[in-house]
Amino acid sequence: MPHATVNGLNLYYEIKGEPDAPPVLLISGLSGDHRGWGPLASMLSDYRVISFDNRDSGQSQRADASYVIKDMAEDAARLLKELGIAHSHVVGYSMGGAIAQELAISFPQLVDRLVLLATYDATDPRGAALFRGLASLRRDLPREDYIRLVLPWAYTYKEYQIPGFIDQVVQGVLEDTLFQEPEAYERQMEATIAFNSRERLQNIFCQTLLVFGEEDVMTPLRFARELVRGIKDSRLVTLEGTGHLFVRTRLKEISALINSFLN
Repeated sequence: MPHATVNGLNLYYEIKGEPDAPPVLLISGLSGDHRGWGPLASMLSDYRVISFDNRDSGQSQRADASYVIKDMAEDAARLLKELGIAHSHVVGYSMGGAIAQELAISFPQLVDRLVLLATYDATDPRGAALFRGLASLRRDLPREDYIRLVLPWAYTYKEYQIPGFIDQVVQGVLEDTLFQEPEAYERQMEATIAFNSRERLQNIFCQTLLVFGEEDVMTPLRFARELVRGIKDSRLVTLEGTGHLFVRTRLKEISALINSFLN
């Protein structure tokens, strides 16, 4: 299993594609890991796709202290350096979109084109209350009860009408041997809450694609409007009838949008 030591932590990563193909770095969201991208790496067949587990998630090492999004962006930057990659396209989902923004702001020479999926530029009191409430539930409730309470924030009423879909998602989480520990979740969550790029978005100079779910209540379209307003060379695509976890439900559309944008 490939690991790279960056910032004193062992990070798990996977690479798919030809060694001489243009690289694409995938950055996962809060509590997620490389598995959350599903078959996307194979669907970006013209690229060398690098996916990894952020610190405190998946098969990567757990942190022993609090940190911020910039620390996680430095993890990504040093991982690319360890892999001998001078610059890459970057795709970030949710918290991973915050990490991707920080990467483009603090390490602009590393980022060719930027794709931001269901993300945000600054947390507000409502969002902070939501995520701290979820952290409390994660610690106190049985796993199945917690998941069934959280999923309505992630999926729309239409997605709930797909026969067997939600039960399948729940069962997958119940069987997940890498389900993130409450302490690790809380460290990532506090880093997510503390992030703010709103006054620095003008420092993102690369071409940027934003994709948001029309009915996303976790990262609603008001965040998309702030990002488009702040990032000079950006455009927004809105997916109708979907919520926050459209990477799972609309993967064919996502892969087509990314391929078209990067090409």
